[in-house]
Amino acid sequence: MPQGVEMHSTSCVGRLPLFNPDVQPEDSEIVLEWAREMRAADGLIVSTPEYARGYPGALKNAFDWLVGTDACVNKPFMLLNASARGTTAQSTLTTVLETMSGIHIDGASTTIPLLGTSLDVPDILASTEFAQRIRASVLTFVAELEQRAISDHARA
Repeated sequence: MPQGVEMHSTSCVGRLPLFNPDVQPEDSEIVLEWAREMRAADGLIVSTPEYARGYPGALKNAFDWLVGTDACVNKPFMLLNASARGTTAQSTLTTVLETMSGIHIDGASTTIPLLGTSLDVPDILASTEFAQRIRASVLTFVAELEQRAISDHARA
């Protein structure tokens, strides 16, 4: 991450109960924690595999819990994709997050072609090509977040 920027990886997604529209988020401490994390974030970087032409159910479940909240309203997001073949999940995820009033920063989203490799995180970051693409995407995203913060401050 650029200097002065923090990234937080959530541990909430795997601990969330199955979504039930009859249950209020206030009735579950982990759902409240998840919503608080999302509200506190200036933006979201989402990276997920594609399974059966969609993204994993645990991620869908997590976002379903936020639909009735303001946690994603006007929240910028970018997507990191690990396979050029995994376009359906990315498209669907974009639609879901935009439906929740998220703002896709398309110029920051990117695909890093990892399909068929056995690279782990240190290997990916050691790859000049992959590391440069990820860094460029993150820098674009951070610049957009900073610009939005300046615009929001000027309007206030």
